[in-house]
Amino acid sequence: MQNNTTQVEGQTPQREGHYELAKKTAIVTGGGKGLGKAITKMLLTKGMNVAICGRSQDSITTAVQEFSVLYPQQIYGESCDVSNSQQVQTFVANVVTKFNHVHVLINNSGFGKQSLVWQTTESDWDEVMNTNVKGTYLMCKSVVPQMIKNLEGYILNIASQAALNGYANAGVYCASKFAMVGLGKALQEEVREFGIHVHSLNPALIQSQKTPADAIDSGLVQNEDLAHMAVYLLQQPRRLKIDNIGMWGF
Repeated sequence: MQNNTTQVEGQTPQREGHYELAKKTAIVTGGGKGLGKAITKMLLTKGMNVAICGRSQDSITTAVQEFSVLYPQQIYGESCDVSNSQQVQTFVANVVTKFNHVHVLINNSGFGKQSLVWQTTESDWDEVMNTNVKGTYLMCKSVVPQMIKNLEGYILNIASQAALNGYANAGVYCASKFAMVGLGKALQEEVREFGIHVHSLNPALIQSQKTPADAIDSGLVQNEDLAHMAVYLLQQPRRLKIDNIGMWGF
C-alpha cells in the first residue's frame, strides 16, 4: 500500500500508541438527553472536555447543570440546530474559544418518521434528511479544519442497522442513515492522510428511557452500551481502523 501522508507544517500524523482522552475536547450533538447524554457522561469520566448541543435549550441547560456538579470545568453547552449552517458555525467557534481545540466529534443528533415511502410528505422527508444527513455534513465541515490543523481527530457517526438494511415504514430514516454511512466512508478517504479516523456505529433498536420510571427491556441495546463502544473506539491503537460496528440485543 502506498503511503500518501501529507505533511502539515513539517509534521506527520501520529499513528503509534493509543489516543489519550484526558484534556481532549469532544463535541456531542444531541448531548442533552438520551444516548447523547450517556455518551457525554462517559467521556467526562475519562477526563475529556465535552461540548454538547441540541435544539432544546432547556435540556441542554439541565444537562450542563447536572454535569457541572462533578465536572465544572469540563462541560459546555448551548442550543444549536445542526441543520442550520450559521448556528453550527457559531457553536463550533464558541467551543474552540472555550476549549481551544476540537479533537472528537460525535454526530448523534437524529430521528425518523414512520410512513410508507409513497406516503411520506416532502416536509417530513426534508426534516429527517436535514437533521440526519445535512447536520452531519455541516458539523464535519466546521470541525474537520480544526482536526487537520491538529493532525489528529475522531469522528463517530451514530448511524443504525437502518443504514445497512431496508425496513418498511422507515424509508426516509433508512435513506438518511445509508447516506450518513456513505458520507463517512467518503470523508475517511479524504482525511486519512491527516491522522483523522471516521467511524460508523450501527446499533439495532435502542432502549432509551424517557424517565427513571420507564420499564427497561434488558434484551435491547442500552444507551450505556453505545457510550462504552464510543470510548472503546477512541482508545484503540491509532494505527487501527474499525468501521461499521453492528450492535444488537442478545
